[in-house]
Amino acid sequence: MQEEKIKVALGDLLSELAKLTNTNLDEMEINLEFLPNFIYGAHEKNEILHKNIPEKLNLSVISNDVALNYTITSDLNEPQADGISLYDHTEVIQKHALKEKDVDWDITYIILPKESLKNIICTFDIKDFIDSQIYDERITEAIIDSAQKSKTQKTLKRR
Repeated sequence: MQEEKIKVALGDLLSELAKLTNTNLDEMEINLEFLPNFIYGAHEKNEILHKNIPEKLNLSVISNDVALNYTITSDLNEPQADGISLYDHTEVIQKHALKEKDVDWDITYIILPKESLKNIICTFDIKDFIDSQIYDERITEAIIDSAQKSKTQKTLKRR
């Protein structure tokens, strides 16, 4: 089977999954983070993005009895659902982690703020979900439904 990539906004996927699992969005556990999500030392955003970290994100969603854990490859320059690039959504936070003897250990965290999550475009290879022994069929349905909803909205906007 050939790979078939489906792109959906995380907010649309979560809405569809909430409907299918009869869960309120507020009750869902959602985590979307870079892999890795930190780098040692104090760094500025432009020093580390595009250079030291792969553009991979780990998505974790728990909705009632359904769980999704999936690695998404993304492009930092690609506009997200709100037209803002993934790079511009990303924040870096420098934290002083430890001072041991005469050495300072700093860590820079690479995060996506919670308010940005619904706009992040997630790319799924649908073959990973079809006939899967791991994923609940409602996840596959939510991905497909949210992709179709997105296509319908784009068509209506063009008119």
